[in-house]
Amino acid sequence: MSKVFSTFWTPARVLTLTVLWLLAVPSQADDVATPSWPDKPLNLLVGFSPGGGADTLARLVARQLSIELGQPVTVRNIAGGGGIVMATSLSHAAPDGYTIGLAANSAFDGMPAITPLRYQTDDFDYLTTISQLQNALIASGDAPFSNWDEMVAYGREHGLSYGSPSPITRDVLNLIAQREGIRIRIIPMRGGMDVINSLIGGHIDIAWSAGVHQAFLRDGKIRVLASLNAERLRASPGKPAIQELGYPMGYSSYFVLAAPAGLPNAISERLSAALMKASQSPRVAQLAEQRMGFPNVVMTPEQITRFIHQTAADYRRQTASAPVN
Repeated sequence: MSKVFSTFWTPARVLTLTVLWLLAVPSQADDVATPSWPDKPLNLLVGFSPGGGADTLARLVARQLSIELGQPVTVRNIAGGGGIVMATSLSHAAPDGYTIGLAANSAFDGMPAITPLRYQTDDFDYLTTISQLQNALIASGDAPFSNWDEMVAYGREHGLSYGSPSPITRDVLNLIAQREGIRIRIIPMRGGMDVINSLIGGHIDIAWSAGVHQAFLRDGKIRVLASLNAERLRASPGKPAIQELGYPMGYSSYFVLAAPAGLPNAISERLSAALMKASQSPRVAQLAEQRMGFPNVVMTPEQITRFIHQTAADYRRQTASAPVN
């Protein structure tokens, strides 16, 4: 027996089994460590400036998430590029569940498809959504036009300055300007409140808003010219959707919560469940639906991941088929 034993347990076999055991240890350690998560505060990176609709929702979700997980959640505003600057920072964070980000889905799907960036759609795990955006073309209440037709007529004669919070919104208005024969000057914006303040201050003529404008409709400071969603907006049912104006487009978009790709499964499941519960909480739903006019649409990780990857594929096809100037 001793001869058989010594023949079986050769040094090579011992070394091989030792290596295999060591390779198995990290996954076992992950399983053991996961129940302790989270054992320190979390960071929520918001791709918009303070004071806008996304920031307001993010801070309330952060408070509810803190209740769910028993840890503080610190909000950091990283505005710029319609979420690009925030998403770039998020893509470089550790996939440990302690850093998550909020931006419109275009920061994750459309923008990587139409412009070279330091990240790609696959660099994130998508966890849930908070609400559907209410995309609109807006103007100041003091603008010399009050509807789409008047805007087009004014633009043909005088030109228009347009506040654009992202490259995608720029491309949409360039298409409209080309089709309508309008001279347009693009002015980059850093977020929703930058758009509102620039319109009210008379610094730009028109702008794209994802929904923060709705708080300024009642007092007449802002007016909607058209819905840029596929359907008319809940807060402005008398204004036409872009498709009604003859444009084969419409932008379903959402505030998305994401993390760096590669979250451990147990952490991903617990974090997404906590975020969904926070996003569906009565306080968040009331803020979104009643005070801000944002439909409180909360998707599962599978639903938002499928939506983002499909949208990214659509943008890649459009970019590939676009004529080269």
